[in-house]
Amino acid sequence: MACDEEGIQPCRSIFFAAIVAAMNNQIIVISGSLRKASFTTAVCRALVGEMNATRNALVDNKIEFVLRDCVRELPTYDGDLDTETPPAVVADIRRELGDSRAIIIGTPEYNYSLPGGLKNLVDWASRPFAKHCLIGRHIGVFGCAPGDRGGKAAVEYLRNIVPLLGATLVGPELLFPKINSLISPDGKLDWSVLSPLTAMASELAG
Repeated sequence: MACDEEGIQPCRSIFFAAIVAAMNNQIIVISGSLRKASFTTAVCRALVGEMNATRNALVDNKIEFVLRDCVRELPTYDGDLDTETPPAVVADIRRELGDSRAIIIGTPEYNYSLPGGLKNLVDWASRPFAKHCLIGRHIGVFGCAPGDRGGKAAVEYLRNIVPLLGATLVGPELLFPKINSLISPDGKLDWSVLSPLTAMASELAG
């Protein structure tokens, strides 16, 4: 039905409500690594592919897993830029995270801590204080690394801070050491990695 002048606003509301509803069915997957051949990104990509293939086989599925390159796109956090009109990329990422159904973060460990780019994403996403886009989100975290620690320090940091930011931490501590030996040349994950990751992702999907 066409809208007359009085019907414009309701139709717009319905249109934007449909967009928000679609985004609420998205689970955003973020890799904390920037390297093109990153093991973490490869794991994230494989997880997204597996979950979408599995969910699409369900008749009533409305959930979509989406891999986002948020870490690369953001400028370094600067409070002088964090005004009521922050950089457009910041506003877009905050909006997408805030409208998402859930978030999964995969991280390597750099110098016994988070990679700088991922910490930068956390800094942008966790502001404005008490009104930011992570409040109320359900978040799953995993770590992977070629070494024996499996990203433990980075994962511990995220698991500690997620509840403090008003989000809900979902899933157990997931660490995947020697990840380079658990990914095939064509990007497939060993079952010891894929099984716990899909379990966490399924819990987030509900």
